[in-house]
Amino acid sequence: MEEQQHEVQESQIDLRDYWNVVLKRRWTVVAFFIIIVTLVTIFTIRQTKIYEAKASVVIEPYAPQVLGNVREVYNMGAGSYWSNKEYYETQYHIISSRSVSQKVVQLLRLEGNKEFLGIDKLTLEDQKLFLDEPIDYAEIVQGMLSVEPVKDSRTANIKVRHQYPKWAQRIANAVVNAYIDYNRQVRRQVTQDAAGWLAGQANDLKKRMEEAEFQLYEYKKNKKILSVSLEDRQNITSQRLQDLNQTLSRVQAEYFALEAKRKQILDVKENRTGLDSVDKVINNRLIQLLKESYVKLKEEQSELSSKYLPDHPKLKVVNNKVALIRKNIDREVDNVLASLESEYKAKQGSEISLRKEISKIKAEAHDINKKELDYKRLKRVSDNYTALYQHVLKRQKEATLASHQETNNVYKLDSAIEPHFPVSPRVRLNILLAVVIGLLGGVGLAFFLEYLDNTIKNQEDVERYLQIPFLGIVPSIKLDPHLEEGETTFHRDNYLVSHPKSSVAECCRTVRTNILFMSPEKPTKRLLVTSAGPQEGKSTVVINLGVTMAQSGSKVVLIDTDMRRPRLHKSFGLKRGVGLTTAILGEAEPEEVVHHTDVPGLDIVPCGPIPPNPTELFHTERFGQIVERLDKIYDRIIFDSPPVMMVADPLILSRLIDGAILVIKGGHTSRDMVQRALKQLRDVQTRILGTVINDLDLDHREYGYYYYRQYGYYYGEKDRDASTS
Repeated sequence: MEEQQHEVQESQIDLRDYWNVVLKRRWTVVAFFIIIVTLVTIFTIRQTKIYEAKASVVIEPYAPQVLGNVREVYNMGAGSYWSNKEYYETQYHIISSRSVSQKVVQLLRLEGNKEFLGIDKLTLEDQKLFLDEPIDYAEIVQGMLSVEPVKDSRTANIKVRHQYPKWAQRIANAVVNAYIDYNRQVRRQVTQDAAGWLAGQANDLKKRMEEAEFQLYEYKKNKKILSVSLEDRQNITSQRLQDLNQTLSRVQAEYFALEAKRKQILDVKENRTGLDSVDKVINNRLIQLLKESYVKLKEEQSELSSKYLPDHPKLKVVNNKVALIRKNIDREVDNVLASLESEYKAKQGSEISLRKEISKIKAEAHDINKKELDYKRLKRVSDNYTALYQHVLKRQKEATLASHQETNNVYKLDSAIEPHFPVSPRVRLNILLAVVIGLLGGVGLAFFLEYLDNTIKNQEDVERYLQIPFLGIVPSIKLDPHLEEGETTFHRDNYLVSHPKSSVAECCRTVRTNILFMSPEKPTKRLLVTSAGPQEGKSTVVINLGVTMAQSGSKVVLIDTDMRRPRLHKSFGLKRGVGLTTAILGEAEPEEVVHHTDVPGLDIVPCGPIPPNPTELFHTERFGQIVERLDKIYDRIIFDSPPVMMVADPLILSRLIDGAILVIKGGHTSRDMVQRALKQLRDVQTRILGTVINDLDLDHREYGYYYYRQYGYYYGEKDRDASTS
């Protein structure tokens, strides 16, 4: 919760700082604002009034289909949904194209028209000089013209701007008419050109088609394929070849079967033991009958052999019959074998004949295929030329018919009317923008200048960038501007004496208090007051600091060690004749160069004559002795030193002091210069008590010293009351 409050507080402080920057640079903001508003107002008022006329057209995606399905040569609309955007963008570019603008120039006869050019109010000499230069009227029309598509519609607004309202109206209507006429002329011209080209192509294709047909006829005539078509002959040959292959397959099967039987018979022919297993023998009826008789006789022979001797007549008769039947069986088997051999040779001959016939048919089929290749090539060429000729002829007739149409997909929706009020300059808008830009630009310029300003202005800058103690401020002293330069210096340095209750006096007392409380146990007696650069007001701070310390009861001496541009003697109305340099050179004792002032407890040691080598004097032992003698007499010794960045005197003096005070002129001294001065002092191990911001204008809100300002006002009022009572 505490962290959130802290963050809120920081953000509020940041906003207040921004506001203070604006207040500080308020005159920059005001000046920038006035300049911008004034320039914009003058520029706006001096601008020529421009009037805008608006006409509208409708752009349909397709032209009316008067001829039904006849396809146009020139596509006057969008081809598909996806090409709508490209189509309409193309039409908008055509409207604002040079071709349409040139047609407008011709329709309105704008060449040499002084009123159109806006030079009718010029002198004759100026008009002549203007007209002598080459003028691009089409480009002028293009510059006046703009196209505005109407969202979610097929309409477009054509806007024309001109300094004369009637010319804006005339040109807008002329642009619409020129665009419609251009669209129609382009369609007609493209269609006519296409029809002429198609006619030439049709004549050429007709000749090629006739040549291809004649070549096809000659080929059929030479190859004798006029009576029966090549396709039929190819089909017949293929069928014959198929039949022969089937027959050959059957014959080969029978041949192989016969060959197997023949081989079997040849194997058993020698001993005739296996003939009974041959199917030709088995299937022979006569052989089977003879075998049956043979079996019966063999049974009878066996029976008789068991009863009779071999020479018995009955047995001999039976043996003769058996031998006869055996002979008949062998004869019939030989006949079967002979018939099988004859059938085998016949099948072999059939196979050979079929193979020859098949080879012949194949050769014929190859010849037909070769003829077919040439025939198809010639026929394909003929068919292609015929199809192309018919297509081109049909398209040529369609194009010729379409060229006589007067259809259009663009037509005027609203004509332009003469405008009564100008669209430019927009006085109110321009001034309003100038006010906004002036305010924002002025504030931005203020912050930019603030960013470029790297001077020390307040306590926050000291703590952030220098990181040394902040002792306080010395406000700017407001004096009478009629005083002379010497009087101004005197009154400024003695302001605390004459105004002890002012805000300046209070601020100086605050600085004194801060110095005293920095080391309460060991008082800081020897103080060196210096600055980074010249004109920082360190002498004024030395005097004011000495006065406030003396007024608090301390015995204080101010030593002017700025031997190049001494000033303390002027501030107290003294002469520079006898001073610190006199004492260092031994021409006077330290007590003799001390001068008393009107402020009780405050003395000064002026510089004295300016030596040629001031730095060398600070190295002398005599100078150290003078400081030691004064240290025993006074409670505080304050050295008015030259700037650190100018000479090495402050660095030499730092070895004799208890602490150094760096004076910064508020809003004038840069951070870089102060940081370099601090580095030089730290390099010689100088004890830096802190810094005092001098000549700070409390009327600036950016510095934030509200307390001191009100304090001074309060006591100033009491002073005035006391003086009047």
